[in-house]
Amino acid sequence: MHYSRVSIPPSQSYSAPTAVLLNELLKGSISLAIAFTRIDRSTSYTSDTPQPGLTTGRFWNPSKVLLRIRRLGREVFSPDCWKLSIPAILYVIQNNLQYVAATNLEAATFQVSYQMKILTTAAFSVLLLRKQLSASQWLALFFLAIGVGIVQIQTGAGDTSKAASSLLFAGTSMNALKGFLAVVAACFTSGLAGVYFEMVLKNSQADLWIRNVQLSAFSLLPALVPIIMSRPADSGFISSLFENFGAWAWATVAIQVFGGLVTAMVIKYSDNILKGFATSLSIVISFLASVALFDFQITFTFILGSVVVLIATWLYNTPGRSSNSVRLGFAGKS
Repeated sequence: MHYSRVSIPPSQSYSAPTAVLLNELLKGSISLAIAFTRIDRSTSYTSDTPQPGLTTGRFWNPSKVLLRIRRLGREVFSPDCWKLSIPAILYVIQNNLQYVAATNLEAATFQVSYQMKILTTAAFSVLLLRKQLSASQWLALFFLAIGVGIVQIQTGAGDTSKAASSLLFAGTSMNALKGFLAVVAACFTSGLAGVYFEMVLKNSQADLWIRNVQLSAFSLLPALVPIIMSRPADSGFISSLFENFGAWAWATVAIQVFGGLVTAMVIKYSDNILKGFATSLSIVISFLASVALFDFQITFTFILGSVVVLIATWLYNTPGRSSNSVRLGFAGKS
C-alpha cells in the first residue's frame, strides 16, 4: 500500500476510495460464494420445508441451486441485517484512513503505530461489552501506548523530506503528523467497529460468511460517497473511477481482500496466541521491507519503541497462567 502511493507523482496517484470500494466488492463476492457452499450446514428453517435430498445427489442440480439461492437470500436479508450497517460505515472510514496513513508514514512506522487498535479495542470492550481485563493486560496496554509514543517521537524528530528523497519520484512528500492523526482515527474506528461486530456475532446464530456479505453490502453506499463527491464534473463515472489504477493499485486491493478474508478465518478458527504471533511477525516483516525498499533509517528509538510494542502485544494476547488472577474493569450488569 505504501509503495503504490509514494512511488508515483501525486498527480498520477490512484483513487483510494476506489480501492476501498473494489475491496468491499471483491471481498463480498468471495464471501457470498463461500456462504453459498455452506448454506445447508449453517441454516435451518421451519418454513419452506427443505425437500428430501437437498444435501444429496448432484450439487448443481437446478432445483437444489434455486433452493440454496432462496435460503441464502433469506439469510443475507435477515431481519437483523441492518445491525451490520454501523460497523460497515466505520470500516469504510477506517480503510480510507489507512490509505492516508500509509501515504504519509513509512510502512514500518505505520505498522507499529497501528497496534494502538489493541488499546482502543480493549477500551471499547470494557465500555460496551463490560469485559474484564487482567492486571497483565492493563500493564500491556500501558506499555503499548509508551512504545507507540517512542516510535512517534523518532518519526517527528526525523526529516520527512529526507525520506521522500529516497523514493522513485522526488515530488512525493510525507507528512508525519497527518499520517499519525490518520492512524489514531483509524484505530478508534477499528476498535469501535470490531467490538460492535463482536456484539452482533454473539447475539446471532448467523454464519460468519453471511455476516461478511452483509458487511460488504452495507459498505458499498458509504464507499461510493467520497468517489461521487470527488469526481470531476466533466468526466465519466467509470473513467474517473479507474483513473491511474495500475498494477500496483490492483495488487494493493488484492492483498487487502486476502487480508480481510484471512482475518475472518482467524476470528473463527485461531486463538489469541497465534494472533499475537502473526501481529509481531507483520511488524518485523514491515520493518525489514522498509529497510530494503525505502532505505528506512534504523534508529535506536525506533528499535526500542518497536520492541516495547512487540512485548506489549505478546503480553496482552497471552492468557493468564493463574485462574485466580486479578480481574479489572467494569462489572457486568445483572
